[in-house]
Amino acid sequence: MAAPDRGHTLLLNSLGRSNTTGTPLPTIQALIVHYLANIHPSPTPLAATIVSSPIFLPFSHSKLEVLSTSFRHAVHSKLQVLKADSSGLFSPSLDTQLNVWSLAIFQGLEGGHAIIRLACCSGLLLGLDDILQHLPAKKRGVKGIAEDELVMTFADVIDQFSTSDTWRKEFHSAAESADALALSLIIGSQSLLLVPSQKFTALPLSHLLGLIMRAIEDAFDSGRFLSSLQSSLCSKAEFKIHIPLDSPISKSIKNISNSISMAYIGSISKLCARTVSLFVDHRPNVALPLISEAYRKLNSITAHVETDWFVTSLCGATGQSLLSPDAREVTTAIWATLKTLLFSVIMITEAGLSALVYIPSTSAVLPSTSTLAVIVLQALSHLSFVIAQFGGAGYGAFDELKRLFYLTLDVLGSDVTESNEYARHLCVVESGLESLTAHPFYQAKKAFALSAIEQLISVLNEMTIQELVFPTCLPHLSDASHRETFESAHSVVLAIFASHAQKARESTSQQGGGFTRKIVPFYANCLIDNSVQGRLSTLQLRLAFAALVRSAASTADLSLAWFCIDCLLAAVASTSEHDDERKHRLHLTLISCVPSVPLALLPRLLDPIRSFMDAAQDEKKRQELIDALFAEIKVRVGDREKEYMIRWWGELRMKWAHTVPGREEIQGVYDLDTEVALTPRL
Repeated sequence: MAAPDRGHTLLLNSLGRSNTTGTPLPTIQALIVHYLANIHPSPTPLAATIVSSPIFLPFSHSKLEVLSTSFRHAVHSKLQVLKADSSGLFSPSLDTQLNVWSLAIFQGLEGGHAIIRLACCSGLLLGLDDILQHLPAKKRGVKGIAEDELVMTFADVIDQFSTSDTWRKEFHSAAESADALALSLIIGSQSLLLVPSQKFTALPLSHLLGLIMRAIEDAFDSGRFLSSLQSSLCSKAEFKIHIPLDSPISKSIKNISNSISMAYIGSISKLCARTVSLFVDHRPNVALPLISEAYRKLNSITAHVETDWFVTSLCGATGQSLLSPDAREVTTAIWATLKTLLFSVIMITEAGLSALVYIPSTSAVLPSTSTLAVIVLQALSHLSFVIAQFGGAGYGAFDELKRLFYLTLDVLGSDVTESNEYARHLCVVESGLESLTAHPFYQAKKAFALSAIEQLISVLNEMTIQELVFPTCLPHLSDASHRETFESAHSVVLAIFASHAQKARESTSQQGGGFTRKIVPFYANCLIDNSVQGRLSTLQLRLAFAALVRSAASTADLSLAWFCIDCLLAAVASTSEHDDERKHRLHLTLISCVPSVPLALLPRLLDPIRSFMDAAQDEKKRQELIDALFAEIKVRVGDREKEYMIRWWGELRMKWAHTVPGREEIQGVYDLDTEVALTPRL
């Protein structure tokens, strides 16, 4: 461009003014894109003019986004210009020309305000990443310069917010507001995720983690955004719960929801997750105390939220009909914020724990991984009323929550002492809420606690199980009014039996497990009581009773195992003829016990099974019984019992010839390596 044209003059004049009343920002953006890509001989002077322009002060997301987008689009425009101009055998390659052009822009950005330079560098790196697909595979190193400049610029930004120099703080006061910090993290998070790990770790990660956590605390008002909820609730006409639109909570939630930090909290959380992960990988001894502090801040935020939520009538509301239209609008915004908080906690804590599992604890001074796991579980427990909206924390949770939940419990389970202390703490806390048994908040807390304890049963000592865990489960074993708590309680008890059976197989002595054997008769009758309609499903009943019998049969004394079978036979005999469905379920349950009993008890069990199968009048149910028994023989019966079962089946095949498979089919499809492990979760 031999001489400045009208557009160039307009751009320079606009950049020289301190306001945008003359030229709209979209017009300035288009002009920057065009002239950065087309100006000759070098874009350095224009880049210097842009970075020093007062038009981008004071900082706002729209202004910084214009800058970032301008430089990003300029890369695309420059690529088209270079492609159009490339001619001749000795012309420089595209990547060489892009490197020269990028370097010239970075030279122009030198000396500008760090946050403005960050927006420019971020846009340039995003643009270069966009065009990689248009370059040859061996010419894709054009991002290297931009990555280096971005890291150095972001380090300058971190320094501005982290410095303890009073004079510099005053000099940079315009950039040190909470909004400026959030804006810097938002702009940086869009491009820093593209920076390779070895370059990312050149940043002062300790200061970066502290700044991110400060931004997250500001975004959620340190967990105090519900502090005015109780005082804002009232009733109106036929609605039990009303929230005026001009109430303090309405204003508070509106401010939180409309803040720029909340709009981009996902990007900030993702940046935090990467920072935590790389911090642990590269400097674990430095990282552990700082990550522990960060997790405690998240725990504090969630604790404040739980405290403020629990005291309100919304906590116990079970339907929208209780809420006025205005209350529904505010409540929707509250729940959106709560779910956002949950997702942020999951993203940040999962990244740290995933990295920590590979780091050995080398010092007693540093916090252990099990301590961090407890902090994470406490934070999740505080949000259990939110987690309940997603199906709970265990088996029914969404994938990200499920992965974090089980990972955290695996980490905690490696420390037996800490696991027992945590389980005892959970049980003690839950016992203090017994007066609120029917309250949704209590049910959510209880379900979370039981789901956590279930996974720790294998490392809990018998005293903890006997004195605290089992009494915690006991009130819920026959109460199906809250399905998740009901099933979780049974899952914990089944985990106790499964753990007992596992330890019995691994131990040569028969000592220990006395409490588990004591509760076998109680639980056998409990399962039979829960065989009625509306409690345990048929599949749950079958799995549970098979697990109970397997645990009872794990010792040399088989009397307990037969006691369970005898209870089931007595229940079948006492069931009314008019309750065919329950009797059929009990028959199926008895069949499910076949793989669980040892060879010594097998003939005694098969005799009543053959009797009620022969006596079945309903052909459809009889066929279901035969198919169920065949499935148990084919898949689950152990090697020692298999020969006897095949011989027994062969003797009956002629009697059931029109409905059953033969001996050859069983032998042909039986896989000796197949083992269906018991899953305590119902």
